[in-house]
Amino acid sequence: MNSKNKALKKIIKYRLSYSGTKETDILYNKLFLKKLDILDYEELLLLSNMFKEVSDTDLFDILTNKIKKPIKYKNLIIKITNE
Repeated sequence: MNSKNKALKKIIKYRLSYSGTKETDILYNKLFLKKLDILDYEELLLLSNMFKEVSDTDLFDILTNKIKKPIKYKNLIIKITNE
C-alpha cells in the first residue's frame, strides 16, 4: 500500500470512529471501515471530502435511504453499500 493511501485511510478511520453518535459509529464501521481496502486513492479522497461536506445526520439519512444521495458522492456510496 502506498504511503498516501495509508495516511488517508488513517485519517478516515479516525473520523469514522468519532462521529458523535453511537448509531453512526456502528453504521460507519459496518459500511466504511471494512471496505476501505477496496477504494483507490481518488475514492478515498472523495470519501474524506464527503465527511467534511456532509453532516453526520445527513449522511446517516443518505445511507438509510431517507434522503437522496448527492450526485457528487452517488457512485462512491453505491460502491461501498453494494460491495
